[in-house]
Amino acid sequence: MKNRESISQAFKSAGFPDTLAYSVLTEIAKDRAREKSFLLKAEEDWGAAFEYSECFYVIITRAVSTYSKYVSSLPEDERGEKQQSYTALRTLLDRASQQYLEILTLVKNGFSDGAFARWRSMYELSAISSFILKYGEPVAEKFIEASDSEDRYDWAMASGIFPETKRHVTFGDILRLCDIDAEVWKENYTVANQTVHASPQGTFGRLGEQDGKEIPSQRSEFGLSAPAIHSANTLALVASMLFSLYPEEETMEGLKLAAGWLDELIDIYTKTHEKLFGTEN
Repeated sequence: MKNRESISQAFKSAGFPDTLAYSVLTEIAKDRAREKSFLLKAEEDWGAAFEYSECFYVIITRAVSTYSKYVSSLPEDERGEKQQSYTALRTLLDRASQQYLEILTLVKNGFSDGAFARWRSMYELSAISSFILKYGEPVAEKFIEASDSEDRYDWAMASGIFPETKRHVTFGDILRLCDIDAEVWKENYTVANQTVHASPQGTFGRLGEQDGKEIPSQRSEFGLSAPAIHSANTLALVASMLFSLYPEEETMEGLKLAAGWLDELIDIYTKTHEKLFGTEN
């Protein structure tokens, strides 16, 4: 360790015995060696799948770049009809894209539970995007304005779908009224909520826990495929919502290619998991 001497001195200044400082630093060295060993093995086992995830990110972000140039080229009056919606959905997609990279980083490092917890946020972004797309400019405008307030979901009142007597809008209200098939994702979203919160299910039923083995307290290769696949699915979904605002042939073609690549990504993660563990994902 580069800072071994300064850390040892800090332990001494804090009143710890020299023996404790030595044992702590020794354990840190062992942890770093275990981390390096894990990352090398994960790359060997999952490297091809990780590359598919990286390619998918580039495919989507390139399509977004091309689409943004197209939108900028539209006449101002045509663009203005959906300008607020475009701003909101584009910003939501940017956030989802960043979260996709966060999830991939956690997956590469063997933290499937953390990655799945992060996917929960991506899924919620997709629901918000769908709601804004469905109810249009007034909702998009209020969503943007709410960024400088304490309002979490009451901006959705601008949809006109809620009674005026309703005190507060919840995410559950938005999920129920948007055009995402919540039933398809219900089980996964439930698991993601359990993973985020201090629930007994999320504590004892971890994604990184392989049947018959000890509940992990460190990195694990088990369970990596689920958040990797779900995050790619969700990124494609949020991108498709943005692209639907101003349909354009080149972007739609790019989205078809992304859908084909997504199938390949799902296939390689599923097969890698089955090869390593002999079970379904």
